[in-house]
Amino acid sequence: MSDQVAQYLGIDVGTGGVELGVRSATGVEGHASVDISDETIWRGVDAFNVQKLPERLIAGLQQLELDGWAFQPTGDSALSFSVRQHDMCLLCEDGTLLMDGIVLGWRCAAAEEEVNELTSQGVADVVGKIEARFILPKLQWLLKQQPELQNEVRYVMTTGDYIAWMLTGKRRLSTSDALSNGLLNQSDKSLAVKVLRQAGFNVDWFPTPISSGEVVGQVAVNAGLDPRWEEIRERLFGWNVTAGLGDNHAAAVGCGLNDESTIVISAGNSGTINRAVAVNVPLREPAQAAQFEYYDKRLLLMMLADCTKWYDRFRKQFAAGAGHAELNEAALESDVSNLSRVRQEANGGGFCEVYPAGFDQLTLGEQAASTQYSIALELMLLAKSILAETPEHADVAGNFMLTGGLSQSLFFQHCFSVGLRGLIDGASVAVSARSGALAYENGAYGALVNAMLPGDFSGEIAKAAVLCPSEEVADTNEKLSTGLGQLLKQHLWD
Repeated sequence: MSDQVAQYLGIDVGTGGVELGVRSATGVEGHASVDISDETIWRGVDAFNVQKLPERLIAGLQQLELDGWAFQPTGDSALSFSVRQHDMCLLCEDGTLLMDGIVLGWRCAAAEEEVNELTSQGVADVVGKIEARFILPKLQWLLKQQPELQNEVRYVMTTGDYIAWMLTGKRRLSTSDALSNGLLNQSDKSLAVKVLRQAGFNVDWFPTPISSGEVVGQVAVNAGLDPRWEEIRERLFGWNVTAGLGDNHAAAVGCGLNDESTIVISAGNSGTINRAVAVNVPLREPAQAAQFEYYDKRLLLMMLADCTKWYDRFRKQFAAGAGHAELNEAALESDVSNLSRVRQEANGGGFCEVYPAGFDQLTLGEQAASTQYSIALELMLLAKSILAETPEHADVAGNFMLTGGLSQSLFFQHCFSVGLRGLIDGASVAVSARSGALAYENGAYGALVNAMLPGDFSGEIAKAAVLCPSEEVADTNEKLSTGLGQLLKQHLWD
């Protein structure tokens, strides 16, 4: 039973649902998933409704309890959250959500006019580059749409900070997400008081910042807040709650990103290229990568919006009924000389694939290999670009680690082994060797790691490295390497 007494809990609140990861003191791990989206539309813009979030979390905890997990506090029990970046919660004095629980999230891009105005005022010199999805311009836009909110708002925070308040009764602003929302001074992560006032806000709306991973407080019953959270407060009473992470920060931790020499390539639903650099490393102008906090470093991120989603569309169209293992084996045995590049293009707010002429005449293995190669190529082109973000430090990163569902394919691994070693002489290419229930749940795992060593930046990253082992990708198929090399010379190396 002691192997299933939870000591650490990581919860990932994403666009499509909630993932929970749990770990005992003896290292046993468990996972629960609640695949219910809170997506909605508010006045024509994409939004989320977080009023049912307590129900989602309770359902996840119940799943874990049915699997035998217990949550009585041990003194060191700690939990943390990974939450989709850029959620904006508006609250009353007692923690009641305004706008009937509507939260403007990362997909809300209505504040372009406000971005232009803020940029012209020079606020980017203080809080960093401003984008329409950030809380700073979104709040300005929202108050223009509903001026009466100006007198109703008492607090403004992210969804992760709202959850921490509901559990502990303490209001703080985690630097992980606040820094990438235009709310903090980039120089020292303090509240950007001058900028907030310049934007027309009451500075008292924004709680005091707290560093990622620091303890916000303990879960307290009868906190005098929204009663919908009371069952969760009772279940997790006495647990330490650490300041949560934005989802990009958490996913990088969960991938095992632990130093400036490593780039993590995650081939999940979305493909991401993650690189950590020192905050004082100069970037090219204009910078192309999105930038986030990574504890005391800066996280550079580039994204392929559809990655395994791209592959799933291929399977549905060309390989219905074929399992992943069958397709991976067929790709490995395919004739590389017959492979062709598939391209992806934007289509009505989403993406679709453009298949070359004759694609339907290829064997199933050649079709699978062509698709895996094309996805790998797009990710490697992003990796090449993220290396160029730091012109004076381009040669620092030479280690690459693959993770995510597609990384299980040996053919997919081989694409990266040949491509990246041809791009950088002496490059090391490894694949995640993490196993178990949380092997591919990077967001929840990152939140779990964040809970394990509160406030210890170097310890957090070191712990991530220990908990995220990797193994070198073998490069033993000479015929495959030669064939891939001929393709990559056209698409990546030249």
